[in-house]
Amino acid sequence: MSEKFSSLNEAIMNLVEKIRLADDLNKEDIDDLYLQLEKFCDLYEGEEVVPKETAYGFFVLHDNLEGALKHTSGSDLKLISNVNSKVNEYIERIF
Repeated sequence: MSEKFSSLNEAIMNLVEKIRLADDLNKEDIDDLYLQLEKFCDLYEGEEVVPKETAYGFFVLHDNLEGALKHTSGSDLKLISNVNSKVNEYIERIF
């Protein structure tokens, strides 16, 4: 894995782990993910190819967010829904 993408992959896996363990998502983790996604977009928006490990991370994150939406309620549902929408926007920009 390229060093310049390790922060993004770490942010993705950190959020996925919290979703799977049903831990509370905190603003710092979400903001870090958005920051790393923004940096990645700056480098790869409009490119033909993205690193395979990072692309896989996007799909794992997307699937986990979608799954969490089916099993969450209340304020957690709203938070996860917002994160899911924002991640989908980044995915669309990149792919």
